[in-house]
Amino acid sequence: MLETLFEVEPTLDRHRNAPLLAEREAFLKHRQEQGTSRSALRHLSSALLNITIGLHLNSLREIDMNEIKEAARIWAETQRCNPRVRTYIHCVNYFTFTAKRWLLFLGKLKVPIVPRARFADQVDDFATYMTEEQGLTSQSVKMQCFRAATFLAWFAQRHRSLMAMRLDDIDEFLALKATGGWSRRTITSASSGIRAFLRYAECRGWCRADIATGIVAPTIYRLEGLPDGPTREQVAMLLGTTTGKSVATVRAKALLALFAVYGLRSGEVSRLQLGDFDWRDETFLVDHSKRGGLKKYPLQRDVGDAILDYITNARPRVLCRNVFLTLTPPYRAVEPTVLSHLISKRIRKAGICCHHNGPHSLRHACATRLLEEGATFKEIGDFLGHRGSSAAGIYAKVNLTMLRQVADFTLEGLL
Repeated sequence: MLETLFEVEPTLDRHRNAPLLAEREAFLKHRQEQGTSRSALRHLSSALLNITIGLHLNSLREIDMNEIKEAARIWAETQRCNPRVRTYIHCVNYFTFTAKRWLLFLGKLKVPIVPRARFADQVDDFATYMTEEQGLTSQSVKMQCFRAATFLAWFAQRHRSLMAMRLDDIDEFLALKATGGWSRRTITSASSGIRAFLRYAECRGWCRADIATGIVAPTIYRLEGLPDGPTREQVAMLLGTTTGKSVATVRAKALLALFAVYGLRSGEVSRLQLGDFDWRDETFLVDHSKRGGLKKYPLQRDVGDAILDYITNARPRVLCRNVFLTLTPPYRAVEPTVLSHLISKRIRKAGICCHHNGPHSLRHACATRLLEEGATFKEIGDFLGHRGSSAAGIYAKVNLTMLRQVADFTLEGLL
């Protein structure tokens, strides 16, 4: 392995003769299989050599984070006289990060045992019920568990048993969060998660049977919110910012095209697989987050070209079948939260002002465009993967062009 990284014989001998050669080469091979470049592997090999020396590893042993941090500090101190080192902090962080990853790979990092939160077993049981009995998606299960666990962490500081829970506890928790900055919609979502958990807890006999029905959340009126997305011209300007050839820019162009043209959700784009694209038939499949099931879409030429450019020229050659991968190894599917952050950053950088800057703003723009082009609510709902066509009615509230056309008549002859 080392022979493929270093040509100079003295350098090669220094790496060969250091302790834990097999363990260092195993980790280098592992990172190579994940797509790490040769240049990055050379830096990694040198870092592993420094870590072996800094931690005095003549043989494998368990090491905790305190020892790693102290070794990193001492190593960074020795680099102050190195003219090629720009920052002292970079030395510490890279030494610590690499040592942690290597020792985790070898199973020799002492990970501090974090005690499980009180009521964690009940939350796990609740998650199993939602997955196996209710058939909810993993994202829905994750969100419901997060909402319940947030409340239970607060509740555990006051009581030791769920049987001690009263409706006043929930009201106090929600009121506290409201004063802390939670919006009405966030409080309503939290109330829904707490209510769902307590209904399950009642069935299991963990708490009193009269709590869930008494939870009152702020009223969120149907279609009360106004969608806030960029205009057609702003979307075109946003797509025009992705003209570079870097991996990040090529990936961003494909992502923005998917979000803007098809109005997909972050989770739907994150789940896209290479096998979902039929390049001969010019179609692709989307696993909708809320309505569920696969839906086939025609692949618009410019979108297809952007995705194909990313797959051919920028996407790492790894075993992972997800279309969009992280920029750095270990390569894996880009999480929905990362996609939201990426799109939000692009929109802000383009100088586009929206109340919400994530992929959902492009979803709003897509729906508004379809409405302006004459699509019915049912057609828009089917295209966006809504559970019902009525959800698309919200976009008519801000379609000012259409509303002006409806209002463009006179009362002459009617009075």
